[in-house]
Amino acid sequence: MQFSPWIDHLFTQVRKLPLQLWIGVIVLLPLGTGVLGVWLLSKMDDVECQTVWLSPLATESTRLYCAQVTADRRTATDLAEAIKLADSISLSHPLRQDGDRLIQQWSNRLLELGDAAFHNGKLDDAVTMLQSIPDSTPLHNSATQRIEQWRETWKSAEDIFQKVQDAIAADNLLIAFAEARTLLKINNEYWRTTQFQDVVNQIQTAKESKSAQAAADRKKGIASASAERMRPFTTDELMSRWQKEQDQEAGIHLQKARSLAATGEVNRMRDAIAEAQMVLSGSVQYTQAQQLIKDWSTQIETAEDRPALNQAAALARKGDIASLEAAITEANRIYFGRALYREAQANIDQWSAQVRQLYDRQYSQELPPNISKPSPDPSFYQVPASP
Repeated sequence: MQFSPWIDHLFTQVRKLPLQLWIGVIVLLPLGTGVLGVWLLSKMDDVECQTVWLSPLATESTRLYCAQVTADRRTATDLAEAIKLADSISLSHPLRQDGDRLIQQWSNRLLELGDAAFHNGKLDDAVTMLQSIPDSTPLHNSATQRIEQWRETWKSAEDIFQKVQDAIAADNLLIAFAEARTLLKINNEYWRTTQFQDVVNQIQTAKESKSAQAAADRKKGIASASAERMRPFTTDELMSRWQKEQDQEAGIHLQKARSLAATGEVNRMRDAIAEAQMVLSGSVQYTQAQQLIKDWSTQIETAEDRPALNQAAALARKGDIASLEAAITEANRIYFGRALYREAQANIDQWSAQVRQLYDRQYSQELPPNISKPSPDPSFYQVPASP
């Protein structure tokens, strides 16, 4: 067979390619095609689900499937949209029971994200997340109560913060510091840490400024003859003196904190944390104080949440659907960031799998003998991963 010269040249060059390259092409081509196919399929799902709200002809199964696709993105906005879509399924439809179970699961996830946002100082975002939980769900009342608690906590913290600002402006630094300490009792990590440290830094700056000004005034009013006998402190000396005083105070606070924590009582350990938080940034004991605060916080959270997790485990041992779902609800009270959160989520995953198995078994028994059970979509019962 004769080919044009350029084709003959092409075949000649192709024959020179190493065998390993041809093997690589043969192996990678099907793999690349498969990856491309999966990517295109996911894009088709996204496009289809973006229009499901606009179509009055969308089936209930399509709505539930698209709700899952949306929830798999795991952001608060997507979870809220997934809940709304699943909640649009007719109450009389057979899939409504599955939809309610997923709504419960996604609502719990929103509660976790809301708690995390609240403790990170994002009150408005946290409230928006919980307001996405439908009225028809068992968690709605709990979400409403939590929003009210958050707002009350935030208002109390803002009032304290304003009192501190007023005291600093009036040059009443002792009063400002006393007011700042009450922030340590606020049930919010953002106010107990970030905002508390901010106001303490403001007080410290005001104190240093006041000391420097006093030193400058003294230097102006003292004659040179008596300056040798009664030399005023320079700004550097005042800073050094302030640092020594701060380190001494930090030692006293840490000693008292350890004494309180040694009892092992939760309330005493809270007092210990409040005492350790009086160790200001910049003192030599600050890093040590922060580590003790972390350790004691873990002990407190474990002591507070262990009974709930034990109660959940006791319910789950009964093995029926109602008890397992009650156990999941109880364990979900341990929110993201708590010491036992990951242990609780591991149990929830296990109990959720048992619930799905029991529902599958119950469904199979209810089917007529001449109807076989359809194979479920593996993604249908997919549980969002814990953070």
